[in-house]
Amino acid sequence: MTPATRCEQILEFTDQTETRRRIRFVPQSNNGDGWQRIEEVWTDQDWRLVGQDTVSDVNHWTRPVQTP
Repeated sequence: MTPATRCEQILEFTDQTETRRRIRFVPQSNNGDGWQRIEEVWTDQDWRLVGQDTVSDVNHWTRPVQTP
């Protein structure tokens, strides 16, 4: 893997109903042609597709929580 390698981005979480979910952003190609946004839900055996679409750009960052 090199610094130019595009990697899949994954966000996993448990919602308020205790359902495990994940959202994946998968590069469509190595030439920057967008990403597939894939939403899945855990079924106690494997991940089940909930929906997907194409997005043109993905940015990821974290920041401190701002409190009043």
